[in-house]
Amino acid sequence: MFSEDSLRNLSASLRLWFALIVILFFVIHTGLFLFDVTDPAAVIRGDRASDRLAKLNELFAASRHSLEGIIFNSGVPGDFLQHAILYSIGGPYLLIGFQIALQFIILVTTFLAAVRLTGSATVAVATGFFVLVMPGALLNPHLLVTETWFTLLLTIGTFAICQAVKDASKRDFLVLIYIGFASFGLASSIRPQGLLVPLALAAYLSIARFSDRKTILGATVLAYAMFPISWMTLRLLFVGDFGLGASNADLSTNLALRADRILGLPLDTTGRMGPSAFLALAAGHPLATFNSVYTDAFNLILNPGANHLFGYYLGLGETPDGFSWLRIRDEAGVFGVIAELLRRNLALVALFVTWTAIHAVVILGVCKTVLSNLKANYRTPSWVWVALIVVATTAASGFVAGLVRWNLRAGVEPLLALLAAYGWFSNETAFGSVRKIEPRKLGGRTSV
Repeated sequence: MFSEDSLRNLSASLRLWFALIVILFFVIHTGLFLFDVTDPAAVIRGDRASDRLAKLNELFAASRHSLEGIIFNSGVPGDFLQHAILYSIGGPYLLIGFQIALQFIILVTTFLAAVRLTGSATVAVATGFFVLVMPGALLNPHLLVTETWFTLLLTIGTFAICQAVKDASKRDFLVLIYIGFASFGLASSIRPQGLLVPLALAAYLSIARFSDRKTILGATVLAYAMFPISWMTLRLLFVGDFGLGASNADLSTNLALRADRILGLPLDTTGRMGPSAFLALAAGHPLATFNSVYTDAFNLILNPGANHLFGYYLGLGETPDGFSWLRIRDEAGVFGVIAELLRRNLALVALFVTWTAIHAVVILGVCKTVLSNLKANYRTPSWVWVALIVVATTAASGFVAGLVRWNLRAGVEPLLALLAAYGWFSNETAFGSVRKIEPRKLGGRTSV
């Protein structure tokens, strides 16, 4: 996707900024890794991490005869198989170390993509710092979750296609399109949240690059052949069922969770629910359904994720046994609760405010990109639309979940970082004396 000498062709000042970002990355994640070592339970403080650990233990205890059934009847393979391999070799700390390495690849890929796609040193540096402090980027490499794996593949796929539509030759366009769509196929084998991305991009690219529609169609078929068609075929051959496999995170389970919320029932009351039954329920309770979607959208878009990162994972929000916020509220009112929160968790409050501000900067930057490119219309770079389509499709797909949490946007954090930096700084003077990365000649064509 990038030339072999991408880093060597950066300006001296930009290389210094990149080196600073890399140093900060390893300082931060080394510190978090040391925390993981001192608190072994920290690795399961992620979404469904406890369930995933139970699945790993079930795999490790299985006989040769039962192993096949467990693998093919536990949902999508990327939800647990790669974790099982790393756990079996070196336990949780090998897994964490491996995921930190994946997150580093995400950081480098996003930084270089910013250089190549925008030609702006300012955008590249801002993108790098945004990626560095995103809550998912800080948290997920240290947890037994799939977000880092999904994010890597979604990032590679998106930036491959962005580069393809920007300035690739005919041959490079074909290679990059196939790399991009193959990455999307692999990503959806980890989190089905990415299943609609190839379809959405194929629709856009077939219009924007009509002459390349055969290549786009072939790449789309490849994406879905890699997943879910291959997995469903294997399940049909081995267990006699042509489907993704039932799990506690599949569509039927998530529809049941949302049904419980619509009906005001305790979660997990309904158990499982098919699409037709859910649609009938939603039609009978339109306001409650809208409220559940509205609150999910609020959480997905506006929740900075700081409470999970600093309060739950790092334990700064813990309160002693016997402590009651209800008692404080009854005795001293809401302002008493605020005063007690500041007294007990001033560090958490400060961190939450800081990351809320960072999140606001990112969201406003993305909004600036969207608005400016709507105004620009045909002058909008094609790669911007590709990134926006991936963000929108991935986010919208997350609403299939019964409980939409902020970390369902973790997969598109690198894209949000680039779009935000582009919105704020694409027309600004860069750090030092460099504003644009000068184009150079590669194989008879101009590139940046």
